[in-house]
Amino acid sequence: MGTVIVTGASRGIGAAISRGLAAKGHVIYAGMRRPGGRHALEGAEGDIRPVRLDVTSTSDAREAVDRALSECGRIDALVNNAGVAWFAPAEEMSETVLHTTLETNFLGAVRATQAVLPAMRAQGSGRIVMISTLAAATGLPLESAYCASKSALEAFAESLRHEVARFGIGVAVVEPGITKGGLSTSIPDPEAPEASAYEALLQHTHAYYDAAQAELESPQLVVDAVRAIVDGTAQGFRFRLGAIAPVIEEVVRAGDAEAVAMLHEALGIRWWAEGEPGPDTTGGAP
Repeated sequence: MGTVIVTGASRGIGAAISRGLAAKGHVIYAGMRRPGGRHALEGAEGDIRPVRLDVTSTSDAREAVDRALSECGRIDALVNNAGVAWFAPAEEMSETVLHTTLETNFLGAVRATQAVLPAMRAQGSGRIVMISTLAAATGLPLESAYCASKSALEAFAESLRHEVARFGIGVAVVEPGITKGGLSTSIPDPEAPEASAYEALLQHTHAYYDAAQAELESPQLVVDAVRAIVDGTAQGFRFRLGAIAPVIEEVVRAGDAEAVAMLHEALGIRWWAEGEPGPDTTGGAP
């Protein structure tokens, strides 16, 4: 078994990944902003070591890596999971939301990756796993910052894998769908204007995700994929997960107009694109 650093491990998918890998014998350095506070890993089975790792801090990333190396002598895998998401129309999005999203979801992963690469390169092995989203391939309304950050993360991973393959380092991207603890937990922009030109779309999207809560997919799908990548039993670069993965594959392969129509139908927002007042005018969406 190996030594694994997981970012954003205090709750949600990150906590599930940490638990799942630790239960299989890996030593987990569970990165979180406040390791001394309450978190979802309390009482978990296996060797889980909470470590301060705010991914917006280069020093935190380096210190977490130094601790893992000093205690275990090597780092076998990094799981870049830390992420944030808000609902916000691109036109009205606050700089806080834009900067925080990119700092955390994209630049945070870059910082953590840069921190572990020297040790992985020296030992001649390692796995770097980027937790992305199916939405990175398509974009979603009101999630422009989130989707942009994950698309950037995937482009970074695409380039990185070519650079580090000669050193025995593998890079993989995991794209979950609507997963408990993931995108479904997005919240409104705290600095949003009181009156929005996108109010009908905002209300519909909140209702859509509220309705989806009962059908959220288990984070175990992500845990199983990450474990297989870390253990070397899964080969490949991009892993699309969940019930809607085949739909996303179809959208990616489709022509532009067809892809847009498919997404509008799936999200129930055809009425918005057609200038109608609400979903009831076209027969309904969630």
